[in-house]
Amino acid sequence: MRNHDLVPDVTADVANQLVADAMVSFFDQIIKGNRPSLDIDGSQAVLQGLLDAMELEGYYGTKPACEQPEVLVNKEDPTCLKGSPWNEQYSQRIMGGELPGTNMTINSNDNFHPVQEVNPVHLSEVDSTCAKDSVNCVIDIITVTENHYEDYDKMDTGAHPQAASEMKSKQTSRQKVQESAGVSDANFHELDEEGNRCADINNESIKWAYEHLSDQAKANYDKYGVKLVTGDDMGPYNEGPLWIWTLMNYTKSDDGTQMVVSSPMMRTSTKYIVPSARGFHYCKVLSPFKAIEWMYLDGLYDNNGIKDEAELFLQ
Repeated sequence: MRNHDLVPDVTADVANQLVADAMVSFFDQIIKGNRPSLDIDGSQAVLQGLLDAMELEGYYGTKPACEQPEVLVNKEDPTCLKGSPWNEQYSQRIMGGELPGTNMTINSNDNFHPVQEVNPVHLSEVDSTCAKDSVNCVIDIITVTENHYEDYDKMDTGAHPQAASEMKSKQTSRQKVQESAGVSDANFHELDEEGNRCADINNESIKWAYEHLSDQAKANYDKYGVKLVTGDDMGPYNEGPLWIWTLMNYTKSDDGTQMVVSSPMMRTSTKYIVPSARGFHYCKVLSPFKAIEWMYLDGLYDNNGIKDEAELFLQ
């Protein structure tokens, strides 16, 4: 572990003194009842983006996923996580695209379920429609998510990322969303086959993460970071198991300056040969927690990591 860390910003003596001062301040507050003297605001500035991203992912390390098999929409339960707030607030709305009408919106209801479960099967569905020229109309859509922790570290040593390596997300296709918005001639090829719908969502994760870095973390990432970018979507993997078990691809560019994230996807038109599989567009979504964790830590190792133990003593 000593060789798997970032180059220190301060010397060991300064670090020891900072820790000692913080301990004395904490004891003074707890034992003597004096007013807090620790820089709580400074800690919050550093950690708030990470905490917000963890919540948006629906991080299984905070609570288990509800995964109530008998229902599509999990019942609210304070002991478990109903679904992913990120997919609920961002993913399906990005997938749906620009809507017609006036102030037409998507109300997405995301739910955690194992995506390979078939008895019963849990699929995305559209529960309301709008006329093309409607005003303030809402399209209700249910989506399904399963977080995948490929590098999960039960020992919690800090050697591996904590965030989900991918969020398996079952969404409704842009074609079906547009048809539900009253666009009768919505074209599957133009709306779902051209471009990269999953990369569009994952670009938003990267954008969100960068905007929520602390000032110092942003400066470190700008200077030292291997930049997180998206590549073209992979697939389509229209046989369910292929999409499920083809994992998000992380490939470093040849010059080492970028980490390219590519999402396996599955997509079907509203006239697909199998009626029960019509109108879907599945993505492996990049969690904002994964993105911000990369920018804070994992993306800095190449250019600002301890390469050997000697570097610990040179600071």
